[in-house]
Amino acid sequence: MAAACVLCILFVDKPVAAFWQQHQGLRPIFQAAAAPSLLALPAAGLILLIALFQHLRGRALPNRLWLTVAMATLAATAAKDELKWVFGRAWPGTWLKYGVYGFHPFIESIMYGAFPSGHTSYAAAPLGVLWIMRPHWRPVAGAIVLLVMTGLVCADYHFVSDVLGGLLTGGFCAWAAVRLVEPGRG
Repeated sequence: MAAACVLCILFVDKPVAAFWQQHQGLRPIFQAAAAPSLLALPAAGLILLIALFQHLRGRALPNRLWLTVAMATLAATAAKDELKWVFGRAWPGTWLKYGVYGFHPFIESIMYGAFPSGHTSYAAAPLGVLWIMRPHWRPVAGAIVLLVMTGLVCADYHFVSDVLGGLLTGGFCAWAAVRLVEPGRG
């Protein structure tokens, strides 16, 4: 995945962003395609609120799957925020408008922060948990993540490498969350 990101940075990102900049009439369709990512954080918060209320009432916590989904989502959200600052990647709009392309580590500016894609990260994390823990849901989970990634690139919010980086970030957080809650790990 990291190699695919590098190849996209070198050969794919600019032509794809320029193409979709010329096809802005389709943007509302792709914005809608990216919208499922917006459900991840509220869903994680709701799961944790339910867990808190059940704990306060002396009842059993929600099942392990849903707590793992919430944990992976929150981990991916925190990770992507820090990684965006570390990488300092210019957005497609920044490149198209100002000619600024590439990575500018540790710069705090609204012109930078595209890598990794946060929406992809916090969509891929909970769906990655489902991918791992409920294999029969893989077609649906994969389709939703692919839909979000496609929407973000085609709406010209992100370069292709940004969404691949988000997929890597979310996937790693999903894997780590599942490993942490495996039986026998405490």
